[in-house]
Amino acid sequence: MNKEICNSIIYNVYPTSFYDSNGDGIGDLQGIIEKLDYIKQFADIVWVNPVFKSPFRDGGYDVADYFAIDEKFGTMEDVKRLTDKAHALGLKVLFDLVVGHTSDQHPWFIQSQKYEKNEYSDRYIWMDDVFGWCPYKHITGFSERDGNYLVNFFSFQPSLNFGFAEKKFDWQHHYTDEVCQKVHEEVIRIIRHYMALGVDGFRVDLANSIVKDDEGGKCSCEVWRKIFGRVREEYPNAIFVSEWGQPRYAVKNGDFDIDFLTHCFDEGYNNLFRKEPDTNVVKSEGHSFFRQDGLGEAKTFFDYFLSNMEEIEGKGYISVVTGNHDLPRIAIGRSQEDLKAVFAFILALPCVPLIYYGDEIGMPYTKLRSKDGGYCRTGSRTPMQWTAGKNAGFSTTDGELYLPVNDNYPEVNVASRQQDADSLVNEVAKLVAVKRENPDLFGCGNGFELVSDTYPLVFKRTDGKRTLLCAVNPSEREYTLDTPHKAVLASANATVEADKVTLAPVSYVWLEI
Repeated sequence: MNKEICNSIIYNVYPTSFYDSNGDGIGDLQGIIEKLDYIKQFADIVWVNPVFKSPFRDGGYDVADYFAIDEKFGTMEDVKRLTDKAHALGLKVLFDLVVGHTSDQHPWFIQSQKYEKNEYSDRYIWMDDVFGWCPYKHITGFSERDGNYLVNFFSFQPSLNFGFAEKKFDWQHHYTDEVCQKVHEEVIRIIRHYMALGVDGFRVDLANSIVKDDEGGKCSCEVWRKIFGRVREEYPNAIFVSEWGQPRYAVKNGDFDIDFLTHCFDEGYNNLFRKEPDTNVVKSEGHSFFRQDGLGEAKTFFDYFLSNMEEIEGKGYISVVTGNHDLPRIAIGRSQEDLKAVFAFILALPCVPLIYYGDEIGMPYTKLRSKDGGYCRTGSRTPMQWTAGKNAGFSTTDGELYLPVNDNYPEVNVASRQQDADSLVNEVAKLVAVKRENPDLFGCGNGFELVSDTYPLVFKRTDGKRTLLCAVNPSEREYTLDTPHKAVLASANATVEADKVTLAPVSYVWLEI
């Protein structure tokens, strides 16, 4: 268990859209380097989406070479400069580990497709008869070898061969077979390569999807324990964050340090923020808890969150996110005041919060034509809105940007919002500062008591000496709480008296009681 990350906050950078340092209309590694001082206000860990060589048919999650940086982002030397600057500022850097599949343009797969048997023939999952029946997602008729290959998602993402939990067909390999061990060795080699450049760890893409037919992820966890164990022999403080959504598996059994709670496996997160139509990557309908109509429910979230937290105690942490590159923006249908309540809630939870770039200024979501396989996710990947100037301060180019800037950038941008004392970005910075000033009170391992999972939402945190009360009212109604207190740590739209707190519509308060 990596206790160093107990009080951390993660900031997720989509590199193509964060900051363009060379005026070609595309964000790059040097651009991230130049903005690390800005990120430092809000976070301790920077997670960068894929920067490896790729045809970008799925936003870089179709890797063509794990040991090359895509030229639009920079070079391997830029990786070293990024980690050096981050470490000088006290930041850690996570890269994306995408090893459940590769691009169909990866040299391994090009060799694997060949008729003649070679060392890469079993690097991917192949049937042995192009006309055979297959219950798995697969592609047929595109290769010279006799067989169909399995894909994880899109047709151009062939599955690397981590094997199956149980063999059901002759063409399958058991996950313990030697051919699967060779894949493990390649993953270890990739991780070590970037750790040697100063990368502090990895967010692991769809960590539960490697071993097939793996109910409960038992076999996948076994593989990750092996891989992480080998890496940590040389890099004991390596950080591994899973895209899984089930901490009771990923953290407890897979030796991940952190697991994200997002839209998968349980409705709790969705019920908090993403029930309305078009607010989720999956079809949704209903009422989120964090809406002014006050028609949502938070019980489902806390049932799942607290049960997982109990199971992983002493093993690792949970991350609750504002969003990521796969989800529509959390700002959809929400005002700055609404978003202040969202941040006050997430930042006070016993978790490792994640802020998706731009959410701290309330960047909007715009439906756009799909780019790089983004589809409905494309509108969450637009250029960061830095200023009210040309291209929102993202790029100096006179040409085409990677994606168009949102229309509201003259009002919604970092520079303008930072000049407004009541803005969301300044509120988030204030909350983060309070959290950092009180590490014992806000630490992940501290005691937690849920007082109310209805409106207003109320919970307590304690380190044994001090007690924090967090009350959040995202609704349009007003509430009064009887609660004597010692100090007001932070608040918005709340009136605090000696033993009473009035929560006006859309408000929050952090009290030491």
